[in-house]
Amino acid sequence: MTQKILFLAGLITLCLLSGTGQGEAKELIFNLGYGKIQVIDVSSDELLPDIEIKGWGREACISADKKFMYVTANRHLIHKVDIQQMKVVNTIDMHYGGWQRFVYGMVLLEDGKTAYVHFMSRKTDKGEAVVGSPTVAQIDLESGKILRSIEVPFGVCALEYAKNSQTIYAVGQDIHLIDVSGKEMKAAGVHPMFDKKMNILPLFTYTAENNGVALLPYWIGEAGGLLSIDTNTGKITETPIKGPMMVYGAMYSPDMKKAYANMDELYVIDLASRAITNTIVVPTGTTFAVMTSADGKKIYLQGGPTITIYDAATLKIVKTLEMSTDGMLLRRLTL
Repeated sequence: MTQKILFLAGLITLCLLSGTGQGEAKELIFNLGYGKIQVIDVSSDELLPDIEIKGWGREACISADKKFMYVTANRHLIHKVDIQQMKVVNTIDMHYGGWQRFVYGMVLLEDGKTAYVHFMSRKTDKGEAVVGSPTVAQIDLESGKILRSIEVPFGVCALEYAKNSQTIYAVGQDIHLIDVSGKEMKAAGVHPMFDKKMNILPLFTYTAENNGVALLPYWIGEAGGLLSIDTNTGKITETPIKGPMMVYGAMYSPDMKKAYANMDELYVIDLASRAITNTIVVPTGTTFAVMTSADGKKIYLQGGPTITIYDAATLKIVKTLEMSTDGMLLRRLTL
């Protein structure tokens, strides 16, 4: 009898462990749209139930423990999404105290309790419009309260954070470094771009999914390149690319030997030779976001209400998803 009990207990334990193993890794891609976030199961490329939000989703940051995703919407709302429940559990509004604040750029701190945001602000005073200075601020993610801040030049559209050096990179016409290690936020230098005649549109970045590196396309006249901000080391690198390309965003392959860049075309770039090795025209037209699967075998291009999935080795279309909302950004998470 004792042997039978031990056998059954062992069998149950084996079944439980087998079930846990099958459910350990689940890879999801989030499509930030209007009034909703649509969720793709990467294993099947099927859509899961939508996450309802208010407004148009723009930036999104996932907490270090992978429990929550913070999504900016309509440039002034910040939704806290419980990833297990797949629903919004809190929303803060940056319009308060008589000021309207519009967020362009957000990064989370490691503790998941505060974030750095860049915002533009305005209000009316006795019928007159008052425009505030562009600001990078640390905010409380439960209340939206500004804990500390620093003024920055006009034009900032994105923020990156190197936690080892506790430095914020505010990306606009130039890259402005902000030291946040002390009690006060302090200007810590500038990486010039404007004087080099570099044009950059830092609206489509995928740092967390890109080995901790923000990869930003730039142009000098007709010449293109990729500017990288490595948030692991703080290093900024400019990589000129041979051959013209007009793109919105770019992302590394998992081994960081290639980069994929997109707009009306999908480009494959060999980073050793700095050359474009393949180009295809996207049949659905202009795309905004590009994302790879974690294993690098698939590429997801988002253009309006369509997400086209490509085989990364052949650039052949694997599947086309017709979405129920337009979108401008994708995020990837492995649970």
